[in-house]
Amino acid sequence: MTRLFFVSANAGYGAYIYIVGLLGLILSGCAPVIFRRPVPKQPQTSLHQAIFKRTDPAGQLLWQLRAEEVEVAGEVVQLKQIQGTFYHKQEPIYSLQAPHGQVHQYSHFIQLQGPIVVKNVRDRTTLRSQRIQWHPKTGQLMAQQQVLLQHPHFEMKGQRFQASTQTRQSRLSGAVTVTWLNRNLQLQAQEINWLPRQKTLSAHSMIPARVTVQPSADQPLTSNKWQHVQAQRVNWLLPSQQLVFDEAVEIRSSESKMHIKSPRLVMSLTEDKWHSPRGLHVQYQGISAQAKQGRLEASQTLHLQDQVQVQGLPQQAQLRAQTLTWNMATQKVQARGQLVYQQLQPWMRMTGTKAAGNLREQTLEVEGGEAVVEIVP
Repeated sequence: MTRLFFVSANAGYGAYIYIVGLLGLILSGCAPVIFRRPVPKQPQTSLHQAIFKRTDPAGQLLWQLRAEEVEVAGEVVQLKQIQGTFYHKQEPIYSLQAPHGQVHQYSHFIQLQGPIVVKNVRDRTTLRSQRIQWHPKTGQLMAQQQVLLQHPHFEMKGQRFQASTQTRQSRLSGAVTVTWLNRNLQLQAQEINWLPRQKTLSAHSMIPARVTVQPSADQPLTSNKWQHVQAQRVNWLLPSQQLVFDEAVEIRSSESKMHIKSPRLVMSLTEDKWHSPRGLHVQYQGISAQAKQGRLEASQTLHLQDQVQVQGLPQQAQLRAQTLTWNMATQKVQARGQLVYQQLQPWMRMTGTKAAGNLREQTLEVEGGEAVVEIVP
């Protein structure tokens, strides 16, 4: 009764609404009106303190997760406060902690959101990141955003991380920095691989980029006080504590202003020595020296051997020998074997078996049973 009374009392308004509604149907043409049912929401299931496991067709355990809160909605399972383990061939490989994560039931991969901590139980590394994916079928662990890989001997920072349980190798890329703990060293490269079986860090860069090793926190690289070292490839061998630089290697000294180039240089971190088995070229205060092999000691003493040639000596002199010892601090030099010394002003040529002198004092004495001196006025 009330409804009828309301319409009757507003007959004019009610009729207007009806006409407008009818006109709307006429203007809409003959297009049928389709009524769509609302899509029903997927049923959700909430759990607390649940444990999830996944096995492969052979029954081998792939992963196990424990979560404080769980919501299951179709394919995706949302997890909170996660602890778990990833396996490879029934062997636990990674243990993890994360505040959030999703398990994709049909595609069989896991996503975690940070801050995440993943520990590799085989090689003693700890991975920290904001985003991590685990693909159990392929054994691939991938991470992005603020990636940090920690090891008892080093720390690596980068943008993208990928590890394989098949090869047991890890790769970090995107402006990577490695810090050697307790050695004040930093290595920078576009990409660095961690090879736990060989206990080796391998870094390489594409031209024109270079791999750079330099002091960290304004500390000297070694007691030799090298400012930085550059190369296309660098391998750090943990068992022998050696850095092996390959392809277009350059090192510079911050104190003596020495510049060394070589195809390969090997640095001993324990003995503080440099060694080049493939030849090197040295420049120092206008003097250049080259040889097939050479080494630099912690005492700033340079040893060259096999076809040694020295140019830029005082009086435009040149020196050739089989071996040369050059003390950078005192500027004393000693040369031996098939020695030839020649200068232009005044012209002089000396040959012998050994020589000793001081570059700072511009003195050189040649000795030998067949020493010859020729002076042309």
